[in-house]
Amino acid sequence: MPKPLLFLDVDGVLNPVCPHPDAGFDTHALFGHAVLLSTRHGEWLRELAGTYELVWATTWEDHANTHIAPVIGLDSLPVVRFSG
Repeated sequence: MPKPLLFLDVDGVLNPVCPHPDAGFDTHALFGHAVLLSTRHGEWLRELAGTYELVWATTWEDHANTHIAPVIGLDSLPVVRFSG
């Protein structure tokens, strides 16, 4: 039986708007924007990958694999396409 899908968003989820100062986020300059990311999220997601099929569902599309995944310690994931 296939694993259930777990769709991942970036902005507002992995890149929070106002994280707590002690939450362990690092600032990364990507595409001219400050993006806050935490390796802790990558640890949690790798653990969830044992139960779920992780899929990017973000307007970052393939950029999530090239810019977000390596920073938080994820391998490339399938991508939901939102643009034509």
